[in-house]
Amino acid sequence: MRQVGALPWLLAAAPGSALAHSPFQGLSSFLNGILHPLMVPAHLLLLLALGLLIGKHDPARHQPVVLAFLLASIAGLLITHSADVLLLPAVLLASTVVIGLLVVANVPVHPRLLLLAALACGLMLGLDSNPEVYTGKALSGALFGSGIGIYLLLIYPMGLADSMRNRAWQRIGVRVLGSWISASALLVLTLQFAPALNS
Repeated sequence: MRQVGALPWLLAAAPGSALAHSPFQGLSSFLNGILHPLMVPAHLLLLLALGLLIGKHDPARHQPVVLAFLLASIAGLLITHSADVLLLPAVLLASTVVIGLLVVANVPVHPRLLLLAALACGLMLGLDSNPEVYTGKALSGALFGSGIGIYLLLIYPMGLADSMRNRAWQRIGVRVLGSWISASALLVLTLQFAPALNS
């Protein structure tokens, strides 16, 4: 009887099909797209780090950098829509480590370098946002939702860092957040290579 009683638990623990960008059941492709960058650790960490880095700088520099990021992410989404491109998560995580360390270092970043970082991150996030289960209109809806999710997840940490520029203890708090994000990305990056190191 114990063996029969354990059967449902064994079936529940059995692995299903593994997808890198699997959607939530019951939600539309558009809503899944919006949630997508929130549910992929490499995307979430990169957006948090970049948002903090941009927000730490003069607000007069925000608009061109955010516009460059937005255009690059749209370009990446359009390319991945037609070419089915997926990046290695390690590229996104390594970028997050570097950007997080720039937040921790609390040094002013040259405007061109900040613009270049926004362009590169936007393009990479767009290229890596292709859902594997959608086609046709559902795919377009998912990618459109991903674009909105990517943009929103950049704006919130950027606004947080911008609002915490005036007091020293708040600036320290932003640097602490940057260190946590960088450490988290490094940990996830290490776990990515752990199976290869053990084999």
